[in-house]
Amino acid sequence: MKPSLPVRQRPRSHSGSGNAELAIFAALEALLAESSFQDVTVAQIIKRAKLSRANFYHYFASKYDVLVAMVARLLDEAYSHGPWEFGEGKSRERAMDTSLRRTIEMWTEHGAVVCAAVEHMHGNPMLAAAWNQMLERFVTAIAEQITYEREQGKAPASQVPPDLIARVLVCGLERSFYVGSLGLDPRIPDAESAVESIVELVFAATYGTKRPASRMRRRVKPKAKAVSSPVTVDRPDGQADSGDTAAVEPDMAAGILAAMTQVLAERSLDELSVADVLTAANASRASFYFYFSSKDDAFVALFRTASEGIASGFEMLAQANRADSAEIEKVITEWLSYDIETLAVARNAIHEWSRRPELRELYLATITRMTDTLEAVIEADRESGIAIEGPPAAQLAAVLMWTFERSFAGAMAGEAHLDDTDNLAVFLASLLNAVVYGR
Repeated sequence: MKPSLPVRQRPRSHSGSGNAELAIFAALEALLAESSFQDVTVAQIIKRAKLSRANFYHYFASKYDVLVAMVARLLDEAYSHGPWEFGEGKSRERAMDTSLRRTIEMWTEHGAVVCAAVEHMHGNPMLAAAWNQMLERFVTAIAEQITYEREQGKAPASQVPPDLIARVLVCGLERSFYVGSLGLDPRIPDAESAVESIVELVFAATYGTKRPASRMRRRVKPKAKAVSSPVTVDRPDGQADSGDTAAVEPDMAAGILAAMTQVLAERSLDELSVADVLTAANASRASFYFYFSSKDDAFVALFRTASEGIASGFEMLAQANRADSAEIEKVITEWLSYDIETLAVARNAIHEWSRRPELRELYLATITRMTDTLEAVIEADRESGIAIEGPPAAQLAAVLMWTFERSFAGAMAGEAHLDDTDNLAVFLASLLNAVVYGR
């Protein structure tokens, strides 16, 4: 079992501006440019900073403590007006674009720190609190602006809380930045390539059908009582059978995986040990290691089965009557409604994929599969006139999918404004309707 992080009170107040502290910050940031945060050790930080162990522990209890302090410094650099400014008339888009790019520039300057925080916040409460304090500053500013736009009659009245809208938009920015910075999605080759689609999400979520006519153009006029056509999505060879693995698992392996699922319903993958699984499965260590090389290997097997159901649920969008907004809401809300077993696996996968190489490949393949579906749907529905014009379908599909993914991750972690998963699912469906279909 992973040892708990040491909790230690610093002998004096932590300012983050002393020479020793600054040297430690610089050392960790330099090391993060060379390796992942989980591979960095306190010994390496001390050596790079050219300080003694006593000097390090005078200020910080662990490397996590250093990262928390660095995130706090980022908060001080964050813009007081939040990541987006809403201008007037035609200047709205320009103001949003400029503010978004400024935020991305700020995060890029400390990209290694931001990525480390994103990867580890769900495994460390102090880091989660520090990072969410940063995001909340943006959320508050955006929510206040949405409220103002509604009061002025520029945005339609809505039962959706501005805080929820703002949080989802910030989730989209954060995840798109992370994915683009690390080149994890070819549709978002860098952080700035997501800006056009993020701006589109802001307009759709805030102004709905009150958006400028230039943002509601259609390629062709849709027919009266139009019905969308089913979309066929090509899947790479081998992907179609990814869910069949569990069906051929021997009884002992299946029993171990079932027991692991039960334990994961009560604790995180980080907290889970092989011994916990063996106790729940009433199995021996020899049996476990005959089938799986590690708990991560076993979890990948679990997620492989769960991911098939998750991806298939989203692919129902390709067969739905997308001319009907209620049909889209039905698909999205059912897609995000999991049974207890699937939820246990999905929650851990969504919080752990970024820092577990064994899981990352399968997770990204699952996201790609769903994004392929969404891109094909957008292209087909623009061609038929059901969907409105907008950013390139590939880019928009990726930004939407990562916004959905990060928002659901926040809900599973109990983040502010995302605590009601049913309301979140309904809003994500309405966001898809607004961004893609202009309704």
